Amino acid sequence: MDYHFGKLYSPPMTPRNPSNMRPITLAVIIHMAVSLYCPHCNKHTALSIAPAEYEDGYGGTLHTGAIWKADYQRQWWIGVCNSCKQPSLVLNNGEVIFPHPLPSPTDPNIPKELARDLDEAKMCFSIQCYRACAVMARRCIQSACIAKGATAGQLVDQIAELAKLAVITKDIQEWATVVRWVGNDAAHPNKDEVKKEDAEDCLRLAEQFLHVIFVTPAVAKARRAARGKP
Repeated sequence: MDYHFGKLYSPPMTPRNPSNMRPITLAVIIHMAVSLYCPHCNKHTALSIAPAEYEDGYGGTLHTGAIWKADYQRQWWIGVCNSCKQPSLVLNNGEVIFPHPLPSPTDPNIPKELARDLDEAKMCFSIQCYRACAVMARRCIQSACIAKGATAGQLVDQIAELAKLAVITKDIQEWATVVRWVGNDAAHPNKDEVKKEDAEDCLRLAEQFLHVIFVTPAVAKARRAARGKP
């Protein structure tokens, strides 16, 4: 985002009395946009700065972007969805957005119950509930293990069971193990803090885990069927 702030003087009440001129600070927006899943229409789109219009007190109208510079590090602005034209309140380049943006859609090839878990993990992340996100990502891994036939009682053993059955590779087993570690820390007191980066990585790994187990086989099956292959 680039901003240029300058002074604009409204017309004086009388041409011969410059003391009546009032300085007005305007924000001239060169570029401001945030890409997201709109909280109003759930489409992947961008928010653009909303136009603002107000009277100058002398019978004229001034136009600028809807932005408030709280201090040198915080600039709040009203963004308008390019699709549905509904507004959201944004801090800087999207550090905070109200209403909260919706998470990216979950692939329909993921079973509904697991998709619900993944969607909940995404929603937790979108509202900055990082521990809850990690816990739900861990739940995704365990639910997937059970859905694919794991019978052991503990997640660590369920993951190992899928690897032994060749449902997942050694690398994917490592993905699941990382999610299990962070999810355990998130679920229990006096453990390592779960930061944004931890939750984001867990969410990404859990979704990729579900894609490997459910989505890619479904896509391959559909392509075989489309070509009449057994």
